[in-house]
Amino acid sequence: MADLEMDVVRVLKYAYATLFKLFIRTVYLVLRLFNKQNDMKVIFVQSRSYKIEGNIKFIYNELIKQLPNAEIHFVNAKNKMNLSMLKDIKLISNAKYLILDDYYLPIYMIKPTRHLKVIQLWHAAGAFKKFGYSTVGTKFGPNHSYLKVVPVHSHYTHVYVSTENVIQDYAEAFNMSPSHIFPYGIPRADLFSQQTNCEEIKRTLMKKHSLLNDKEMVRILVAPTYRADGKYGETDSQLINIFLNINFMLCEETVFIFKAHPYTNKEDLKRLAEHPNIIIADNYTLNEWMLVSDAFITDYSSAIFEYALLEKPLAHFVPDINEYSVNRGFYSKLDIISDGSILNNEHELIEWLNNRKRHEYFDTSRMVDYNFDYTQNVSCRIVRHFINN
Repeated sequence: MADLEMDVVRVLKYAYATLFKLFIRTVYLVLRLFNKQNDMKVIFVQSRSYKIEGNIKFIYNELIKQLPNAEIHFVNAKNKMNLSMLKDIKLISNAKYLILDDYYLPIYMIKPTRHLKVIQLWHAAGAFKKFGYSTVGTKFGPNHSYLKVVPVHSHYTHVYVSTENVIQDYAEAFNMSPSHIFPYGIPRADLFSQQTNCEEIKRTLMKKHSLLNDKEMVRILVAPTYRADGKYGETDSQLINIFLNINFMLCEETVFIFKAHPYTNKEDLKRLAEHPNIIIADNYTLNEWMLVSDAFITDYSSAIFEYALLEKPLAHFVPDINEYSVNRGFYSKLDIISDGSILNNEHELIEWLNNRKRHEYFDTSRMVDYNFDYTQNVSCRIVRHFINN
């Protein structure tokens, strides 16, 4: 009986999605008839924050230089099939540029006209854990029936990635032609070549957090990747719990800068904040917190590629790598894409952490060469390209 009820619910959901898509497409076509095309209209979609940050911020700052007369709009991605989507569709209907760095449901529900350039910056460097169409058939991924109704990651005209080495991976993930994927770099990586800006960020963060000023403390930046919940969860491993369990076994000079994923449970953050040697990294971006750290550790976050640009020690704590590989998967073996230490259990994790030193150098040249074709003036290069092509 329960299975029958689930099947009925599933059918009803797909029926609703199909009818809603037909409605949205009709509205879009009508709006196209009455809204005059505006070749100076630019829409930035903010998916993870209400603040302008990351790739969106760097492209915005460059765009207003190269296209000073642009009419710029910002929208926050709700990604819900309800009437609030009509506001987004109205904005899109006569725009010239739609700039994203993540999933954005409204663009997958319509068939954009040739006038619209849909620019996907994506929020991750390189190609690490699988996503999009690459995960179809896995525990984590979408099913074929849903993709027939909602063709996610469709209609991108320009996709920008960090290196030519990952073009085929993104073509698979977005189910698109490699000819529209360009290895021009990660816009937010421009931060690391802005010396004055970097020094100001470091001064501000160190003034705010006295622990960062202690010359005896080794500052370890921790940034776990997103983990799906419930039946979609890749594994049961929880990095937060593990770090709390081992905290008393670490050198007294260890301070953690914990940059949680935006979707992290708030109760977990409260538990972390109870420990005097743990800083909850809020208000600033992960790349900005990288500037005041001595080492970086994650499980499967692609932020490790950008950290490699700073030539500091890095590591992957991956006790669940075999299970994660089956339930989600990777584009390449970890030791091919990363020079970070691969830690498989708590003993190795504790040893790696206790061996870290302040201002420690680590050679990441091979890793950088593999994951980046450009590391400077990226934003300028990308904006110039999508304006002229």
